[in-house]
Amino acid sequence: MSKDLFDLSERVAIVTGASSGLGVTFAETLAEAGANVVICARRLQKLEETGRRIRDLGARCLVVQTDVTDPDQVDNLVGRTMETFGKIDILVNNAGAFFKGSNIADDLDFDAVQKVMDANLTSAALCSHRAGLKMLERGYGRIINIASALAVVGGVPEDYSFAYSISKHGMVGLTKALALQWAKKGITANAIGPAYFETELIEFLSEEFSGLAQRTPMGRMGRPEELKTALLFLAAEGSSYVTGQTILVDGGWTVW
Repeated sequence: MSKDLFDLSERVAIVTGASSGLGVTFAETLAEAGANVVICARRLQKLEETGRRIRDLGARCLVVQTDVTDPDQVDNLVGRTMETFGKIDILVNNAGAFFKGSNIADDLDFDAVQKVMDANLTSAALCSHRAGLKMLERGYGRIINIASALAVVGGVPEDYSFAYSISKHGMVGLTKALALQWAKKGITANAIGPAYFETELIEFLSEEFSGLAQRTPMGRMGRPEELKTALLFLAAEGSSYVTGQTILVDGGWTVW
């Protein structure tokens, strides 16, 4: 049956940055498809709220407060996942951030730039390594990196996303490197590249991002639920021969 290609029953998925925004959507999507979900982020109270939402869907959910830039905390995340579920099938590297002072090339705070790189790229490499080792033991895994439409362009005049864009270009490079090294070992690595979506962060930064909806060919920002299909495809058996790719979900934003 074709529906079996997207069934995640009994799969175990880790979603980083799952306390708000798109991370919540990703965790819920995997749970709706039958997966047991491990969610992590730094904000425990918000993370617990996500956990309750996932359990309301009938899925098992493990909440692990984690700073994914800290190797010891990532080791704890992987260890607790293995203790609870015994395996890791899917990793969604969604955690990310940007910091004031990292956006404009001629006016940089390099401490802020380093924080962006650590939060967006180094953390994904660290989580992929630690979770990937467990995937290699079983010869199966799906790594999904949340990149950005800014991973294929240099940015836009409205936001000058200098360090953020660099980090997301790096996510695409990480995706390709993982895909190449583990292609014969049962593990795929792919990325999703969202453009601008209706999230808490975008609402908070509404002035900085004004005009972006109008610049999108579809004339609007994306809705979080419009990322579900791409995530589900890359997480499930339906994408077994797809690796090293970035699926742009951007309303045509990158075709300008």
